[in-house]
Amino acid sequence: MDKHQVAQPALPVGLLLSEAVNQEYGKQFDEIAKRIGVPVQRYTINEVQGKIDRINAAFFSRDLYDGSSLHEPGPSSNAFFHIVDKASQLTWLHVCSSGLDLPQYQDTIRRGIRITTSSGSTALPIAQTTLAAILALSRGFGHWLPAQARKDWAPLTGKALPADIETQHVIIAGAGAIGLTLGSMLLAVGFKVTIVRRNATPIPPFVNVIDYTGLDHALGQCHWLVLALPLNEQTHGLIDQRRLALMPAHARIANVGRGALIDESSLIQALSQGHIAGAYLDTFMREPLPTSSAFWTLPNVWITPHNSAASAGHGQRVVRIFEREYERWLTKQRTTLAG
Repeated sequence: MDKHQVAQPALPVGLLLSEAVNQEYGKQFDEIAKRIGVPVQRYTINEVQGKIDRINAAFFSRDLYDGSSLHEPGPSSNAFFHIVDKASQLTWLHVCSSGLDLPQYQDTIRRGIRITTSSGSTALPIAQTTLAAILALSRGFGHWLPAQARKDWAPLTGKALPADIETQHVIIAGAGAIGLTLGSMLLAVGFKVTIVRRNATPIPPFVNVIDYTGLDHALGQCHWLVLALPLNEQTHGLIDQRRLALMPAHARIANVGRGALIDESSLIQALSQGHIAGAYLDTFMREPLPTSSAFWTLPNVWITPHNSAASAGHGQRVVRIFEREYERWLTKQRTTLAG
C-alpha cells in the first residue's frame, strides 16, 4: 500500500466531535448512521487519547472556533487540530467556516484529505449586518450618534442632508450567497444594485451584472462598494490606491470578505483625507486589529471585530450542513465497506 493511502476503515468508523456537539446532537448523528447502515463510534477531544488512529472523520464545529481569530487559533481549536493532525486514518473533515484559509486547516489540506465547508451558513446574518450598516450610514447615523455622545442637538440640514435611498447605487463585488442575499435586500429597500462577478451573465432579479473589466467604470458612479468575495490570487489587493481614487467623495466601502482585498494603507489615506466618505469594516489584514491601527480612531469608520455573522442560530445551521455531508460520507463508507 502507498504510504499516503488510507486503509479501508475498520468498524465502527470513528467520528471526532466537540463535547458540546456530542452531547446535544450525538444521538441524531447515531440515527443517521443507523439509517444508512454504518456503525459509528463517537469520540470527543477529552476521551480520544490513545485512540487517535480510530478517527476516520472529524467535525470542527462552531463552538470549537470560539476564542480564535482569523490568524490566531484559540485553545479549543488548537486542541482539536492537535488530534486531527495526528489522525492517520482520517478521510474527511467538515469545518464550520465558509472558506479554507484558516491556518489550522493547512496541514489537513496538505495531506490531501477531503474537507467540506459550511458555506452559506453565515450568508443571512452577514447580509443583515451589512444592510444595517449601509442603511444607518446612508441615512445619517454617522452624524447623529457622535452628536448624541456630545449631547449636541444637531439635525442634518442643507447640503448635509443624506441622498435619497432610491438615488443611491451599491456595487457588490462577489456573487456568492452573501453578495446575492444582500443584493436582494438592498433592491427591496430601494437601492440600485450592480453585481460584479467573473462573467456578466445575468442573475435574476439583478438587472445590472458586470464582470471585473467593468469595475473601474462602475466605481465612478457608486455610493457604496461592498466586498463580499473570497481572497485568492486574483482578488488580493483588488481595491488599491488607483481604484480608490476612482470613487466619488460621497462613496463608502463595506468589507465583509477579507482584509487583504483592500490596500489598507491607501484606504486609511483616502478616509483621512476625505477622498471617500466612510467605511464599514468587518475584516482586516491583521486580526485582532492592533490597537495602533488608525481605523480605530477614524470618525468615518464603523468596525465590527470579524463578527458580522454573529447569530444565535449559527452553530445549528452549521450542524445541519454537517449532517447533509455526514450522510454522503457514510453512504460512501457503506459502499467502500461492501466492496
